[in-house]
Amino acid sequence: MSTCTKFNAKMWDEWSCQGVEWTRPISHEAFLAAQNGQPALQLTPQKLLPLNWLPPRGSAILGLASGGGQQGPQLSAAGYRVTILDISERQLISERMVAEREGYTIGLVKADMTAPFPFADGAFDAVINPVSNCYIEDLAPFWREAFRVLKPSGVLMAGWTNPIVYAFDDASLEDPHLPLTLKFALPYNGREQAEAGQPVTMDSGYQFSHTWEEQLGGQLQAGFLIKDFYEDSDDREKLSYFTALYAASLAVKPG
Repeated sequence: MSTCTKFNAKMWDEWSCQGVEWTRPISHEAFLAAQNGQPALQLTPQKLLPLNWLPPRGSAILGLASGGGQQGPQLSAAGYRVTILDISERQLISERMVAEREGYTIGLVKADMTAPFPFADGAFDAVINPVSNCYIEDLAPFWREAFRVLKPSGVLMAGWTNPIVYAFDDASLEDPHLPLTLKFALPYNGREQAEAGQPVTMDSGYQFSHTWEEQLGGQLQAGFLIKDFYEDSDDREKLSYFTALYAASLAVKPG
């Protein structure tokens, strides 16, 4: 495991302890809503995952970097067989807590998504991956592994960050009184920036921007066919007034 990955794992453990937004388990009421056919699944901050992206009930779904008790419980409530892979022990503890509270079974695997996935070829009907590949330096192996563990006709639902976010000075993005200031050339590489003296904090960890070619082109090169796509934003972020900040795609492994 790389130094970057170890740091990011510790960061997510701390975020989970602090109750940061993307680590808060769903409520009992949200679980019941998912049982009644109204899951509110998110690959990106605001828009909900279109339910027609999901495979038939009873399918086996892998949640990549999906710990925290959000997607996993809702998919389980909706009738799917779910396995969650996450590098954060605390995020997996949250998954286990919700499963025990609601009385369902879920597979929990602590593993590094930057390494080969610990699953057999064709083990899943679907893979769901909310925004998180910003923590992966090289996306190509990630897309290949997602392709490998899917059955023929299986689907990959993935969200990611618009690379333009990484071009700006963080302070100018966060402070409403400061003008937006371009600072970094793209693609942004958190490891290289750290080696050059840029501090790495527990607020963001080691992150990496990826070009649209790496995101969509990388899926195509792995063998996927892109079936659907949408953009999203986050109205709490200043840059959202100028452009969409996130995107999500539905890709299919040819059958």
